[in-house]
Amino acid sequence: MGYNVLITAPRIAQAGLDMLDANGANYITIPGYPTEEELIGLVVENNIDAIILSIGMISAKVINAAPNLRVISKHGIGVDNADVEHATAKGIPVVNGRHSNSQSVAEHALGMIIAQMKDFRRLDKNTRGKTWEKTSFRGMELAGKHVGIVGFGGNGSRFARLLKPFGVKISVYDPYLSDDVFEKEGVTRVASVEDFIADADVISIHSPLTPNSKHMFNAELISKMKPTAYLNNPARGGIIDEDALYEALRDNKIAGAALDVFETEPPAKDHPLFTLDNIMVSPHIAGITAEALTRMATMSVENIYAVLDETPLDPECSINPDTLPDACRSGW
Repeated sequence: MGYNVLITAPRIAQAGLDMLDANGANYITIPGYPTEEELIGLVVENNIDAIILSIGMISAKVINAAPNLRVISKHGIGVDNADVEHATAKGIPVVNGRHSNSQSVAEHALGMIIAQMKDFRRLDKNTRGKTWEKTSFRGMELAGKHVGIVGFGGNGSRFARLLKPFGVKISVYDPYLSDDVFEKEGVTRVASVEDFIADADVISIHSPLTPNSKHMFNAELISKMKPTAYLNNPARGGIIDEDALYEALRDNKIAGAALDVFETEPPAKDHPLFTLDNIMVSPHIAGITAEALTRMATMSVENIYAVLDETPLDPECSINPDTLPDACRSGW
């Protein structure tokens, strides 16, 4: 059956489009970040059955405007740009591409940390400007340091595995997992971020944005970090209070920070953080590699057809499993 599918992105990887074509789907893409009004217009005009969610917010109003909507499938992992509570109330499954970009995010996080500790950005700029810092530069090794990880799902656990060869001490805060997960990965579980905040040389955030994690890293918590420590966020904007981070970096209360995500995306061009030299930023692309894009595209399409055609779905991909048809939960 030719379902009507809205893709909230300019495109997805060709492998995903090929799957849609093979199934006779009528799919619509969007050129950039859509407003709520634009999304409402698209779902109404195109009688949408399924949404592949990349950018933009699928709000309660958007959901209400789509009477035939049967599934919201995340192109990636985080579903904070969908009103999951309202979708659940309407009986609409929300699914994601579990682990589809975890390797890419973990590699990006590791890269940003090393780039900060070695100050690659400054060295590149100064060397190009004919300032040869051979005798004056002092970097920092990652080896043997203490790394605190917040969130230990697919991204956090993959990041921990990449750290292992460096011989670092790894402390992890994630209150939602069982002890055996941490034991299997050979990391130390802590009861609170407070347990490593004052000792960690690097803190890397890999948790979703929830009411509990909103502004978790506020002025009070950041003030407890060592002045030589680095804060890294390749997860979700809003977990760090950006005003508090700006003040800490401006006053050299911490050594540096790296952000792939912002509370408002895209951020304002005159964002105060952009005036500082001790922060590295990227445009929410930690999970964007050729390999990850293919996995995200194919998983997002596979998941919509599992729901629409009522065939078995990977249980790890379900956000609100009670909304799924019984056939989707076969074998769980």
